[in-house]
Amino acid sequence: MSYPFYILLGLLPSLIWLSFYLRKDKHPEPNFMVLKIFIWGILLAPLAIILELFLIWLLEPTLDFSSLLSRTTQNGFLRIILAATLIPALVEEYLKYAVVKFKVLKNSVFDEPVDAMLYCIIAGLGFAAVENLLILFKISFPSFGEALTTIGLRFLGATLVHALASGIVGYWLAQGLLNTKERKKLILTGLTIAIIFHSCYNYLTITLFSQETFGQKIIFLSLIVSLLIATALLVSYYFRKLKKQQSICINR
Repeated sequence: MSYPFYILLGLLPSLIWLSFYLRKDKHPEPNFMVLKIFIWGILLAPLAIILELFLIWLLEPTLDFSSLLSRTTQNGFLRIILAATLIPALVEEYLKYAVVKFKVLKNSVFDEPVDAMLYCIIAGLGFAAVENLLILFKISFPSFGEALTTIGLRFLGATLVHALASGIVGYWLAQGLLNTKERKKLILTGLTIAIIFHSCYNYLTITLFSQETFGQKIIFLSLIVSLLIATALLVSYYFRKLKKQQSICINR
C-alpha cells in the first residue's frame, strides 16, 4: 500500500465525524473557515507533543524520552497518571481551545452559540487526524486488514474522544460568551470537564491493555464504552440546548 492510501485512511475518521457534526448546524459555516480551523488543529499537534514531553521531563528528568512515547505502565502509577493521562489531556484540550479563541472567535462568521461547539470540534478533529497518521506510520506498513482495524478502533475511540472533549469546551465557551461576567469561570469549567473526561479515557485505555485476563479486559472495555456513550449523550444535549439560545450579539 502507498503513502497516499495511509494518509487518506488516517484522515478518514476525522472527516467522517466532521461531516456528522457539521450537519447539526442549520446555518452552515463557510468552507474556508472550516478548513482553516481544521488545518490549525493539525498544525498544533507537533507543538502539543513537544509541550507534553517537556512537562513530563520537568516531572521526571531522568525518564527516557523514547520510553515516554510508548506509554507503557512499567514505570509506576505516578507516571501512568501524569505522563500518560493528565498531561496530554491538559495540553491538548487547551491548545484546541486556543485555536478557536485566537483564530475564529472575533471573526464575523462566528455569529451563534452553536458555532463555539462546532469550531472547537473542528479543531479537535484536525488534531486527531495527526494522531491517527502517527499511529499508522508507527506500525511500519501494516497490512490492509491491520490498518483498517487500527483506524476503525481510532474512529470509535480516540478520534471521537477529541471531538467530544472539544464539544464540551465549546459549549462552555458559548455560555461564557453569553454571560460575560462569568466568562472566565465558565470557560475554565469547560476545560476542566474536558480534561477530566480525556484523562479518564486515557487511563482506562492504558489500563485495558495492561490487563492479563479476558475478564479484566472486558470490564475495562465496558467502562470505556460507557464513558463514551454517556459523554456523547451529554454533548448531544449541549447541542440541543445551544440551538435554543439566542444569537451571540456581544462584544467579543
